Amino acid sequence: MSLINKFITGGISFVMALCAATISFAQEAPVPEGQEAVVGETSKPDAVLFRIENIKPVENENGLTDRCTFILTVYNRTQKEIEEAEIDLFWRDEISAKYKVENEEVMAVSKEAATTIIHKNMLLEKIFPHEQKSFEGEVETDKCFLLLDQVEYRVNTCIAAGDNIPVKDNKRMGNGSCTGSFDYINSKNPEYYSEFKDVPESVLEKQAEENKARELSGIENAYVAAEEGLDKITKELDRIIKGSNQVEEEVEEEAEAEAEVESEEEAEEETEEKSEEKSEEKSETKDDKDAK
Repeated sequence: MSLINKFITGGISFVMALCAATISFAQEAPVPEGQEAVVGETSKPDAVLFRIENIKPVENENGLTDRCTFILTVYNRTQKEIEEAEIDLFWRDEISAKYKVENEEVMAVSKEAATTIIHKNMLLEKIFPHEQKSFEGEVETDKCFLLLDQVEYRVNTCIAAGDNIPVKDNKRMGNGSCTGSFDYINSKNPEYYSEFKDVPESVLEKQAEENKARELSGIENAYVAAEEGLDKITKELDRIIKGSNQVEEEVEEEAEAEAEVESEEEAEEETEEKSEEKSEEKSETKDDKDAK
């Protein structure tokens, strides 16, 4: 019995030790002295970070969304000024072309064939070291939520201060030293909140003013279009009324002409009748004289 107790006690001790080791392993490893803990960072220390935010739908004159505005915020974490950078942004739209109509039948399209690309080319200029700068963009799509997804991008060129790039016909021939430094930060990345500041109020106010001006312009355009449409309708009605009046005048003129012709024919007939009567009277008078 004592042997069995020892076996059970030893087993319990082993299980307790294993649990303690598991708990200790699950805890964060200690940070060595002189180093700071880095949690969730995915970008390089000398990266040019950018994020897409403040996405807003834009309606056309018919009240339908056909465009989306957004703000591209760039944080230059390098030691050099970015003089100029050109970047292409791509979003995959796998909804618009998912179905097609052939011979009055709705056909499902495969994923690859159904994908359309939303594209925006942007020019970024004068971003100083450790400075954040916002740029406004706009794309033609009615699905603004797509801009929240992972964007694909291509940096065509990035010229940093000190880059010796040959120039031909006022164009720089070649890429600079910062072309490979860009990192897109989405909202799931902690750096989206830790590295960026809020977009300045001046930028938001400017965007709000532009949206308001765009809305007013849309209202004015709709008003002008309505006036032009009303003017066309008025002219068409005038033309129809004038045409109707002209037809009536023509009918009246034809009726008058016919009446005149009939009147002339009747006058001619009366003249002929009178002439015949006179001829008959003369003939009778002559016959009477002959009889006497």
